[in-house]
Amino acid sequence: MGRINSFKDLGCLVTGASAGIGREIALLLAAEGARLVLTARRGDRLRALAQACLAAGAPAAYALPYDLADPSVPDELAQMAENHLGHVDVLINNAGFAEPGLFHLTDRSRLMNMLQVNVAASVALAYRLLPGMVERDHGALLNVASMAGFQAAPYTSAYGGTKAFLLNWSDGLHQEYKETGIAISALCPGVTDTEFFEAAGYRNLTGFLSKRMPAKPVAQAGLDALRRGRMEVVPGALNAFSIFMERFVPRPWVAAVSRRLMGGRPFPTRKR
Repeated sequence: MGRINSFKDLGCLVTGASAGIGREIALLLAAEGARLVLTARRGDRLRALAQACLAAGAPAAYALPYDLADPSVPDELAQMAENHLGHVDVLINNAGFAEPGLFHLTDRSRLMNMLQVNVAASVALAYRLLPGMVERDHGALLNVASMAGFQAAPYTSAYGGTKAFLLNWSDGLHQEYKETGIAISALCPGVTDTEFFEAAGYRNLTGFLSKRMPAKPVAQAGLDALRRGRMEVVPGALNAFSIFMERFVPRPWVAAVSRRLMGGRPFPTRKR
């Protein structure tokens, strides 16, 4: 079973690194002495983060601004990461966003970009970088999925579908490579204190959406999953308990509860 005993001196590529969980993962890796390539769209934030990672203990930290909504980017990004790091030992597929609302009223271009960023780019990067890990018989892949991957996600249905893909894909890969030195895990956070909801267009968050888990312990849970060789992890005792209890409840009931929790709140208005 693949495990990462230490991230020291490992070459790590972190997507969606400019904020939230990705930023915290980058800083934790830096504190362990990992060499980093950081990517996201916002170059100014990436450059500031790279400096923070160097100050935290990273021997090297490179900021490479890219938009993963462009299908041509993953191959170029993987090549650039290898150019900077020699080879990529650890891939953190964290980049992602949501397009909430009643499905037929959502913006089609953003919807397709979401599928590209959340799913296609993650698959393309893994397809490009896993062969090197297999050849070296050492490495790690962490896919940031979501609790939404375990259940229906009304009013963020396509987003939930992308996270269900990441979860099931990660679980499958974990079993495929279980007898190798490659650790593959899915990180499945619940509501987390990041810019995710604001970026999706939510305003005045109330109810369960206002009770957000800090991003740092979520990031730590993901890296610990790679250390322990875990297939998947749900950070937070209450989150983990709720996912455990779902197996004893009919799926239509879970979906109906999700609909009540997510419905009736102001979603962004998009032009069709």
